[in-house]
Amino acid sequence: MLLPPIPYLSGFYTIIVILTLGALISVILDKEKFRPAITAISEVVLFIALIYIWDMPTHVSIDVIFDEFSRFLSFIFVFSSLLIILGLHRELEDVVRYGLAVALILTANIGMIIAASSLNIVYIVVGWELAGISTYAVIASRRTDPVAIEAAMKFFIVGSIGFGLSLFGISLIYGSTGSLYLPEIADKIQLHMYDFNLLFTGILILIAGMGFKMAIVPFHVWIPDTYEGAANSITSFLAAASKTMAFAVGLRIFYRGLFPVSNIWSPLFAVLAVITMTYANIAAIVQSKMKRLLAWSSIAHAGYVLLLFGAYGSSVNLLAGGLLHIFMHAIMKIMAFMAAIYITWIIGSDLIADYAGLGKQQKLVSLLLTIDLLAMAGIPPLGGFVSKWILFLGVIESGYVWLALAGAINSAISLYYYARIIAYMYFYEGKKYDVEKKPTLFLIPMIISTVVIIGVGITPEPLLAYLRTISP
Repeated sequence: MLLPPIPYLSGFYTIIVILTLGALISVILDKEKFRPAITAISEVVLFIALIYIWDMPTHVSIDVIFDEFSRFLSFIFVFSSLLIILGLHRELEDVVRYGLAVALILTANIGMIIAASSLNIVYIVVGWELAGISTYAVIASRRTDPVAIEAAMKFFIVGSIGFGLSLFGISLIYGSTGSLYLPEIADKIQLHMYDFNLLFTGILILIAGMGFKMAIVPFHVWIPDTYEGAANSITSFLAAASKTMAFAVGLRIFYRGLFPVSNIWSPLFAVLAVITMTYANIAAIVQSKMKRLLAWSSIAHAGYVLLLFGAYGSSVNLLAGGLLHIFMHAIMKIMAFMAAIYITWIIGSDLIADYAGLGKQQKLVSLLLTIDLLAMAGIPPLGGFVSKWILFLGVIESGYVWLALAGAINSAISLYYYARIIAYMYFYEGKKYDVEKKPTLFLIPMIISTVVIIGVGITPEPLLAYLRTISP
């Protein structure tokens, strides 16, 4: 291993301990004069955790399994946080408890890693709620901002309802099968040792509960207002890491525990996928504010990822493409929200119409944002195109041509509203902006994200070869 394990701890628990120590240090140093130190320490902690995630051997116990699936999803959580905290440092300059905000993000990472690495539903629930409570609180970091507090309250109320529904659904599944261990649930279903009515009802309620976190229509109502009210860096964390955890948990439960009754849940997800991507793309067309457009765009991408469940089958490209799109969505949304806060800082507005002329005045940021928007639309040879292509190919291989067609049509629809932003930047005349102090720290995560987007688009095969070996 590149780094030695902590004595008496496996690699998995080493990661948890490292992130916990980082959170404690951030709280202890939570004073204005230590803000740079908090950022530096948290970045070092996340980088060390990233090395352990990359290098640690597979960990298997009764309830926890750190396999390649957990490794890849945990990498997304931690790598996203690594980029986001750089923007958080600059954006939350007016927040007194900055160290607490950083500690909450590190704590959310602990919860997400536990949730993605568990085979026992109780552990999944604990990790899910640890991440949820942390994200509710971090959205309210600006305690004097009524918009941020409103966003946090909406997320908390809707999240609590979703969590309650999920627990109720899980309790019915437990009542049907008598087990909370996912492989055992699958075995009992295959042996017909379950109550069909309880199981069917539990699956329906579980889908509804998880739909709030996945941002599935019609459980998406909190997304636009919460994304708009939260700080951009925190919004990017919600879109990149928190939503990734929701899909990780969904894949674990449905692919590992409930696959014998895929005939029950797969058609439901197929319908929800089409409704979600179509409704969100149409809603995004009429948005006038950048953050709200990106919120609806994120809902649409959730619809694409839902194809993983709606087209459940034996195609290796389906899972590989879905996992790649989860990763690319996280990176593309970090890039987009960082660019949005940079531009808002420059022009003092979040209106898309006010992006007019930025292509001439802010050439680098406009170029980076253009690349990102084209990637989200699925234009080759960028990473967003590759992930959609492989995902749709897997859907077709699974025998769901109509679902792939729906995804392709929606991807074409999305090109309109992404192209509209690009048109404003390059083909419209705007005001002259003379900014003395530019928020250049936002450029670091933007450049790194763009490199990943281009790199995956040009040379996707090494990553795809790895993803084809992964199973939830």
